[in-house]
Amino acid sequence: MLGLATLSFLLLLTVVYLIARPYLLPEADGGVGLSQLRETRDRAAAQLVDLDMEYSTGKLGQSDYDTRHARLKAELSTAEQALDDAATGEVDDLEPVDDDELERLIAERRQQLSQVACPACDARHDHDDRFCRVCGTELNEVSTR
Repeated sequence: MLGLATLSFLLLLTVVYLIARPYLLPEADGGVGLSQLRETRDRAAAQLVDLDMEYSTGKLGQSDYDTRHARLKAELSTAEQALDDAATGEVDDLEPVDDDELERLIAERRQQLSQVACPACDARHDHDDRFCRVCGTELNEVSTR
């Protein structure tokens, strides 16, 4: 009888530990957890679907729809970007960025996307470069092969 009580008590402690563990341990990825980002993304996507349904049935006016749609799209895109950054290990901080900083980041990203990797050494170069800056390979020859 005492053995059964001890076993039951140990089982109870194990269950309590497993339930309380996420609240006791700090987040592995710093500040905002991946599960919170996923929940935010899923919630924003579901709310967008609901918003579209309400607008299509006439329950919502155009101005309300536009305001809420823009807010939800921004929230969804922020969560998706944070998840992408976390997946690639580029998470520095998840603080909101002002508009000027955001425009600068977008311009940098567009410039990165406009660059192409050298087929010989994988170094980045602009589309109008004729030779690779690292290995000297003539880029026009390589791209025509």
